[in-house]
Amino acid sequence: MNAQLQCAFHIPAVRDITTSVTPSKMLSFTDDDGSDDEDEYSEDDREETETTEAALALKEVVESMIEAAANQRSLPYTPRSFCRRLGIPPMVQQDSQEFWKLLLPALGVEELSDLYKGVYEDYISACDGSGREKRRDEVFLDLSLDVATSSSLLKSLKDTFGEPELLSVAEGNGWRPEKGADKVDAHKGQSLVAKGLPPILQFHLKRFNYDWQTDATTKLNNRFTFPKSLDLAPICVDVEEEDPRAEYELQAVIVHMGEYGVGHYYAYVRPDIESNEWYRFNDDKVDEVTFEDVTADAFGGQQRNKKTRRWYPSKNCTAVSEHEQKLIWMGRKDKQCICSSICAKR
Repeated sequence: MNAQLQCAFHIPAVRDITTSVTPSKMLSFTDDDGSDDEDEYSEDDREETETTEAALALKEVVESMIEAAANQRSLPYTPRSFCRRLGIPPMVQQDSQEFWKLLLPALGVEELSDLYKGVYEDYISACDGSGREKRRDEVFLDLSLDVATSSSLLKSLKDTFGEPELLSVAEGNGWRPEKGADKVDAHKGQSLVAKGLPPILQFHLKRFNYDWQTDATTKLNNRFTFPKSLDLAPICVDVEEEDPRAEYELQAVIVHMGEYGVGHYYAYVRPDIESNEWYRFNDDKVDEVTFEDVTADAFGGQQRNKKTRRWYPSKNCTAVSEHEQKLIWMGRKDKQCICSSICAKR
């Protein structure tokens, strides 16, 4: 939880939106013509909007972190009040991905959710040339990527949004386009679209693997690389060349050290994506690092890295292979509104 909060805190638009939240409970009676005559409406016509406890709790966290950062002599801020207000056991580790995906909707702050919210296409298309197909938009707050069969971010993205799966009638897995119709061979897949990419793009690397034979969840130690600058134009189906909507810069990496169910989260953060200054936030400990330090620690694999070993919180946790990552990227197209002021809707 702390690692995710540190990453969010270092995005100016997130700070601006969060601190602009005010305690309020309003009943809206606005008509299509802009009038707001309450006498014309019944209780069923009233639209109630309320500032959530989660939004007020996050506002308290961000404001306290701003105050602590401004006063260098102050003690580090401890989010115990935030945990208490949301009913989160402070001594129980929270999964970083799950925590943020559950928190954003609970906040009820659409402007903040829109920073992270994207859309890709799910489709299934008949192979018989009839043109029969179904397409559906899928909303996401992050994209989960496979590391078991891919060794890099781009390779995993191409596998996820590239070649579709063949549903074959001969193999008993065809597609029935409509009720009563015969099954046909079909392609089933997902398409990434530039128009659906969010200002802040999050990737979750699936390093935890459930084994149905042993009924146990283990951690995959595969090496998985990622760049500092990312161009998704070759993967998006709605662009044919370079497109600023598909260009991203790495802003943060959240790392989980340990095995499934135990361990510790910390974060590498680049507060300004135009600079090459990186910091490692491990609860109340902050170290300035290089991007080479980030990759040496976060790529994973079986190797050990003596240079980054001194940052590990436990002398018994030294294997770089025991890491899981969440990658957070800022869109270059949206850099000005993300980094300078409250971001207007895309």
